Amino acid sequence: MSPRRPTVRWELLERHLEEAEFLWTQWEHGLWSPELTLASLAEGDEGRLRAHLDALVLGGSAAATRLLLPALTSEDPARVASAAWALLSAEDADWREPVFQQLEQGAEETHPGLLRALELLDRPDLHALLLKKLPTLQPTLQAGALRVARVRHLDTSAALEQLDWEADPALHAEALRALPFAPRTQTGDARLSRALGHAHPTVSTAALETGLLLGSREAWEHARGSSSRGALLALAVAGESKDLAGLLARLKDGSAPAEVIWAVGFSGRLLAAEALLPLLRDEAQGPLAAASFAAITGLPMVPPFLMEAPADEEEDAEEEAEPEAEDLQAWLPSPRVLPGEVDAQAVEAWWARRRGGFTEGARVLRGTPLTVEVLVRALETEPMRRRPSLAWEAALRGGGTLQMESRQWTRVQREQALPLRGQRPEWLARAGSWPQGRRGDTPA
Repeated sequence: MSPRRPTVRWELLERHLEEAEFLWTQWEHGLWSPELTLASLAEGDEGRLRAHLDALVLGGSAAATRLLLPALTSEDPARVASAAWALLSAEDADWREPVFQQLEQGAEETHPGLLRALELLDRPDLHALLLKKLPTLQPTLQAGALRVARVRHLDTSAALEQLDWEADPALHAEALRALPFAPRTQTGDARLSRALGHAHPTVSTAALETGLLLGSREAWEHARGSSSRGALLALAVAGESKDLAGLLARLKDGSAPAEVIWAVGFSGRLLAAEALLPLLRDEAQGPLAAASFAAITGLPMVPPFLMEAPADEEEDAEEEAEPEAEDLQAWLPSPRVLPGEVDAQAVEAWWARRRGGFTEGARVLRGTPLTVEVLVRALETEPMRRRPSLAWEAALRGGGTLQMESRQWTRVQREQALPLRGQRPEWLARAGSWPQGRRGDTPA
């Protein structure tokens, strides 16, 4: 008598899929949370998400056929991503064909989830297959496939030669962002230079930020007239003294842009801290200015300096922050901090007692002199929403060779941060410095 096959608990597997869908969305938001840290995210939503995904994988072919394959056609990106990730992680069957068929022939609303799963899977064979198919895909899908390759830090130079970069602005932008992972060529240099003046902001911003990464002097000159997030941060952390002075002058305009308030908080400069103080009295800008001031000085973001916002204000803040979910593919997150009410007088009194401990011209992070060790520690302890900007400085100073993906699994993010530990002390220059990127290499 043959052994009896175990009964499939379909209600449990369906629950695993539902929970994975919910936690996937929660985890995506957590990656740029102003409250969570790398450890709290890893131990919280990410750990639970991975447990439910693993359970779906253990469900085998039966679960794949009955639950996961139909889920690939869902309109919810998180459900599609969960199903695709589980299918492509299967050990008892090869589900590449139906997943890629859905990507190539399925409804457009399923593409984000499918591509997101591919970004997060450590499967070189899948990425090689995607790059092989890339030239035959529609331009919008080509852009998505290039993003997958970029997040995986893959060389796409062979595919880039076969693409019509001008077919779609998103494709053009992703092609430019792929350049740091490809060998330098005269053609790539020329395309990057031309794109700095492109009429479409998506393309020109991608060219600017890629040029900054690669140490292009032309890109740095463009950055001085740009309001892009990456440019403002670059000027704040790695520009010359006149660049920081220009940013601080914008804080005195009466309606200082949130992007500038956010950027100068990463400068670590005494001048920036002093320039932020007057903004603490502004009801609208106070919490963001306080967060940037605290990032430099180490001000505790607790009472009496920052009081919790009333419940109705927190609800309003959450509603206002909801659109953030629409831009999770951006390189850097927008300025956002936890709501609260700043007691400017208490902060000023605190600063009066501590200002003497800060040195003009030195860089500090949370009141501690900024060193490589301090930066590495900050990548573990700073809120998730601040980590991408810290990683951006590391990428700038590394000429694009030290990139950390802020929308990867936390384990991958930690692995990508390891090379920072080997950098020399002078790597983080005290004064405004010009990052030396791969643009100094000889083009092929």
